[in-house]
Amino acid sequence: MSKEKRQNVRYKEVGKVISSDLCAISGVLDDISLTGCKIHFACPVVVDLDCEYNVSISISRNTQDESPLQLVCQPQWCNECSGTTFVGLKILFSPDASRLKELITMIEQDSEDDILSEIVES
Repeated sequence: MSKEKRQNVRYKEVGKVISSDLCAISGVLDDISLTGCKIHFACPVVVDLDCEYNVSISISRNTQDESPLQLVCQPQWCNECSGTTFVGLKILFSPDASRLKELITMIEQDSEDDILSEIVES
């Protein structure tokens, strides 16, 4: 099995996703990086891979700025399984680019701290 090649590391993160042009109900963030994210909706969704979508993401972890991240994304792939639609998005632009970078840095640091604590404990 070949390993995925990504421009940036994706980090598991949970959040609420709103994109009214994509789906009338909110979705869930599964993972995120500086250049993309994976989301899912608990219903079938028709996704146009040639369209750009405005996506608003509210991250579950506590942040100082509680307003959702605003992203302009283009779907790269879409899969439906048992009525759930999974979508891989490429981030084309974000007016909140600095906040996105801060978030990724914070998640990255938390991941490194978790690994270090596991090494120390073992």
